[in-house]
Amino acid sequence: MAVVSRRTRSLWYAVAVPAALAAAVAGALGARPDIAPSEGHASAGPPAASAAAVPVPPVSGTPAEVRYAATQALIRDCMQRRGFRYWPVPRQPVPELREFPYVLDDVSYARRHGYGTALERRLQETMAADPNARYVRDLPPERGAAAVRAVNGDPGEPDALRATLPAGGVLRRSSHSCTSEAERQLYRDLPGWYRVTRITDNLAGLRVGRVLADPRYADGVRAWRRCMRAAGHDSADPASARASAPEPTSGSVTPGEIRLAVSEATCATRTGLGRLARRLDAEHRRALDRQFHTEVAERLRLEAAALPRARAVLAAG
Repeated sequence: MAVVSRRTRSLWYAVAVPAALAAAVAGALGARPDIAPSEGHASAGPPAASAAAVPVPPVSGTPAEVRYAATQALIRDCMQRRGFRYWPVPRQPVPELREFPYVLDDVSYARRHGYGTALERRLQETMAADPNARYVRDLPPERGAAAVRAVNGDPGEPDALRATLPAGGVLRRSSHSCTSEAERQLYRDLPGWYRVTRITDNLAGLRVGRVLADPRYADGVRAWRRCMRAAGHDSADPASARASAPEPTSGSVTPGEIRLAVSEATCATRTGLGRLARRLDAEHRRALDRQFHTEVAERLRLEAAALPRARAVLAAG
């Protein structure tokens, strides 16, 4: 049993790191903000969301929003100093898009959005309209590649940032990019910040995997499967149900997706699978936080110390 792969993209955007320009154009130019040498591709610095240019959020946002907005503003300023343009992008370009890594258990959400495939399409359209991507595409090839190097740098440089992931593999990122320059200004200890964020971000995937492999979750899925069968859906588990949902042919969710998603959510509520999944998720989160308590505590310390600096950046415009 595994998390549905087509939903993974939106989860990445929801927890995006601020490398939006490179994420938008990396496919065309072959750029990678984080490189795992053993795998040859980026695997845990999830790509950032791409969206139409937006103003920097007010200083009164949540701490995470304030830090993200300040990072975006600092990247913009760094890119300007290096002779390029950069448009800050939103942390969540499609706020309605939600993640249900175990089972969809919100009936009202299912009635309105199904599994969110139409919202994912809107996300893809928003990415395509990203002014950063258009800007790089309109530059001469060499100049466009230089813009991507400015925001990301070269992860193969000798003094690149480095993080060994809990699940294995090593990630690298340039320490001289505008992204790194912005994070250094906010968090001061850039190598430490890079390491603990890559490790702690990786814990989410580990946690989901542990929940899905938990025998108690499997017991809950059996009850859910019986409920789905009674509703006329022969689905082995929530992942297979979502995978069988018809893809939208337009910008609207299909009635078939709505019916299937509502059945899944109704059965998740009736059988208690949604409550069970949340309880197991919290249990495995606590276990992983204890296992990686040093990295979790260090990340919280660095975030708390960066918040006043982030507010000052935004207050300065």
